[in-house]
Amino acid sequence: MAGAKAAAVATVAAAVPTLASVRMLPWAKAHLNPAGQALIISTVAGMAYFIVADKTILSMARKHSFQDAPEHLKKTSYH
Repeated sequence: MAGAKAAAVATVAAAVPTLASVRMLPWAKAHLNPAGQALIISTVAGMAYFIVADKTILSMARKHSFQDAPEHLKKTSYH
């Protein structure tokens, strides 16, 4: 869920300057067709999703690590 929220925010954050630059900058207008614009925006959204999802998974793994487990769960043959 956190990754989806981050992707939505990143989509807006990438779309605004990308679309504005295509309207105002001659280089961007000449070189960024709609497919290129969509690729930029979707790449940023995908990166944000996976970065936040990875950080969330790592924080949950740290939270539920073996060292923080209750004592009755630590008593295993593996030490």
